[in-house]
Amino acid sequence: MQTITGDLIVSNASSITDIGADSLETIKGTFQLDQVQILSALSFPQLTTVGEILWNALPNLQQLTFTTGVQMASTVNIQNTELNSLNGINVKTVDIFYIANNRYLGDITMQLANVNTSLILEANNPAMNVSFPNLISAFNMTFRNCSSVDTPSLASLNGSMGFFGNDILSYTAPNLTEVGGSLSFVSNTKLTNISLPQLTQLGGGFQISNNTELKTIDGFPKLKTIVGALDFNGNFTE
Repeated sequence: MQTITGDLIVSNASSITDIGADSLETIKGTFQLDQVQILSALSFPQLTTVGEILWNALPNLQQLTFTTGVQMASTVNIQNTELNSLNGINVKTVDIFYIANNRYLGDITMQLANVNTSLILEANNPAMNVSFPNLISAFNMTFRNCSSVDTPSLASLNGSMGFFGNDILSYTAPNLTEVGGSLSFVSNTKLTNISLPQLTQLGGGFQISNNTELKTIDGFPKLKTIVGALDFNGNFTE
């Protein structure tokens, strides 16, 4: 089998240990795995295109055998697994990218260039390093419980971006000029530096709050307009 024109769904299948398809290249609908408690092997070496990836409650799944790699998917939603990496998922454009409650998931690095609706990373391994070197545009992005976040090419953000409760030391977006919504840095206890040197306008509020080690706020030299509220509080001295 090379193509599934509809969905591939495995739900509440408590006895399945492995799922695979050696020649499957395309799932046009949803690839859903839900409550497959002892699933430990997922092998789709030729799979490149999926409509939506919806995986939840896979407590024994630690790695993927996606040799070619999924390069197209409108939604990637992965929750409550034992995955230690997302190697094999390397999408360029996505509508929704939601990765949550995967306690062993380490670094995330992929060629992602555009996020049309939202990107949310939360409650994964707190040592997670996130790198999207090709990310140019996004709508909304939220980062929680990350160790580092790298988006050097980010130039366009139509919605809001927030960093909450991370262990990041710094965040830099040298090419970002405007944010359509709000920009927030809250309770990032190790954060010492924020630099958005080309940012000129925020369409929403600007919040920098409870970042214990952030002593100086000087990374926004071109910022002229904040449409929403300005809310700074913490231990900063300048």
